[in-house]
Amino acid sequence: MELALTQDTLSGPAINGPRHLEWRAARQWFPVAVAGVMFLAYAWYSMMRQRTAITTAYDLGIFDQAIHAYAHFQAPIVPLKQPGFNLLGDHFHPILISLVPFYWVWPSAYLLLAAQAGLMAVSIIPVGRLAIGRLGTRPGAAVTVAYGLAWGIMGLVSFDFHEIAFAVPIAAFTACALAEERWRRAVAWSLLLLLVKEDLGVTVAAVGLYVFLKGQRRLGVMTAVGGFAVMAVIVGLVIPALNPLGRYPYWGNVTGGSSFLHTIITLPATLLTPMAKVQLLLCVVGVTAGAALFSPIMIIAIPTLLWRLTSPYEQYWSIGRTHYNAILMPIVFVALIDAVPRLIANRHRWIRGYGRMVVPLSLVLALVAAPVYFDNYLVTTGFLDSNRTSAVRHVLGMVPNGARIAASNYLAPQLTDRAHVILFPRFTPQDPVDWVVVDTHLWGKVPPAPDQWAAYHKLKSMGFNAVARRYGIVLFHKG
Repeated sequence: MELALTQDTLSGPAINGPRHLEWRAARQWFPVAVAGVMFLAYAWYSMMRQRTAITTAYDLGIFDQAIHAYAHFQAPIVPLKQPGFNLLGDHFHPILISLVPFYWVWPSAYLLLAAQAGLMAVSIIPVGRLAIGRLGTRPGAAVTVAYGLAWGIMGLVSFDFHEIAFAVPIAAFTACALAEERWRRAVAWSLLLLLVKEDLGVTVAAVGLYVFLKGQRRLGVMTAVGGFAVMAVIVGLVIPALNPLGRYPYWGNVTGGSSFLHTIITLPATLLTPMAKVQLLLCVVGVTAGAALFSPIMIIAIPTLLWRLTSPYEQYWSIGRTHYNAILMPIVFVALIDAVPRLIANRHRWIRGYGRMVVPLSLVLALVAAPVYFDNYLVTTGFLDSNRTSAVRHVLGMVPNGARIAASNYLAPQLTDRAHVILFPRFTPQDPVDWVVVDTHLWGKVPPAPDQWAAYHKLKSMGFNAVARRYGIVLFHKG
C-alpha cells in the first residue's frame, strides 16, 4: 500500500468526481470498519483474560462491585477496598452510572470489559475520519489502523477495566473538534471529562488555554476557570466528604509527601529523572515518530504528563499494562494529523521528507509494539482449558451465590457479580466472612504476598477448614 504523502494528496480529491465519492465513502466507513474489528479484538482479549482468571480485584473487581451497587440503586460501596468504602471517596467517576442499564441486562464483570472495548473502538472513528479527511484515503487509513493498535490503547485493554476508558473517546472527539476549529463543540466534549475523573479538570483547563490562544478568549477563559473550579470543589470538598479519612487520598502520590511549593521548586531536577520518565516521554511522542510535537494540540496532553512526571511513584511512569497512557493516544494522533500537512508544506526539503515518512513509520511502530501487550499465559491457554483455569472453575463453582467470601487478588473478579467479596486477608470482625478462597500459585501484589502467606497459615486456627484443593486453588469454609 502506497502511503507516501504529497501536497496533492493533502489537497483532497477533485470535487464531485469519482475519486471524491470514493474518498467520502472511505472517510465515513473505513474508520467504522476498523473500529468494529478492533472492538472484537479488544473484547476477545479482555474476556479471555477474565475467562482464564488472570484479571484482578484491583481494578476489575472493584469496579464490578461499584456498578453492581449502582444497579441496585445503592451508593458504590466496595468491600474489596475496605468495609463500607464508598468508591466516590477514592476517585470521582459518576460517569460509571451510564453502564447500569447494560448491567441490568448482563450483570457480570464481562460487561465492563465489553464496555471498555466498545469505548476504545468508538474513539477510532473520529480520529480515523479526521485522518482520511486531512491526509487522504491511504495515509488516513494507515493512521486509523496505527491508532487502533497504539501501545497506550493496548496497555489499557490488557489492564482489566478502568474508568479512564470513558475519557479516551471523549478526548478523541475533543481533540478532533479542536483540529477542525469547532471551538464550542470541543469545549462541550471536554466538559464530559469532569464526570470521568477529578484530575481531568486540568485537561479541561488545557483545552480552555488552547481555545484562548486560538483567539476565542472569552470561551477559553470560561473553560479554563471552569475546569479548575470544578476540580477544586471535587478534590477539596466532595471526595473528602466521602472518604473515611476525610481527605483527598492522592496528594501524596503526586508530591511524594512534600509540600506543593517544594514540588514546584524541585520540578526541573525531578521532571526527567530517573530515566524511566524519559522513556515514557519518548514512547508518547515516538508513537507518531515525533510528529505530534509539531502541533499545538499537544498542549492538552501536558497536564496528564506533568502530574505523572512530578510523582515519585514509578507506576505513574509505566509504559506497560496500565491505564495511565490511554488518554494520551487520541491527543498525540490528532496532533500527528494536524502536523503532517504543515510538515509537507515546509520550505525545507528535509522537513518535507520527514513529513512524508511519519505516517508509515507510525504504522510500523504500532504493528511492532502491539504484540508486546499480549500475555504469554493467555496465548498458551486461551483456546484450551489449562489445569489452573479448570481448577478455578471447579473450586469457585462450590461457592454459593450470595456468599460472604474473602478471595485473593486473581480470584476476586470471578465472584464479585454474585457474592459479597472481600480481598484476602482483609476481612475483619466488622465485615466477617464464611468462605475463603486463595490461589497459592498466583498471589498477586495486593496485598504483598508475604502477608497473604502468613494469613493463609492462620486460617485453620481461625476456624476455617479446607473443603476443596485443586492445582493450588484452595477453598475454606468456616465451621
